[in-house]
Amino acid sequence: MAEKPASKTFKASDGKTHKVYKSGDKVMVDHTAKKGGKWDKINLTKEAGAKTVSQGVKAVKKWHKKNG
Repeated sequence: MAEKPASKTFKASDGKTHKVYKSGDKVMVDHTAKKGGKWDKINLTKEAGAKTVSQGVKAVKKWHKKNG
């Protein structure tokens, strides 16, 4: 069975780099281009119901597709 990735870094449709990673039982996204601020790190388990890094990546891509 393939091992699940602990994190994935990618560019979303806004052109900025995002890092989705597992932190304990939470899936988080870190906006690597900026530090601090309310939306720098987002709990995707809480906000989008993501349980895996792959689900977190999908949630981020879906949000950026919908919101630009």
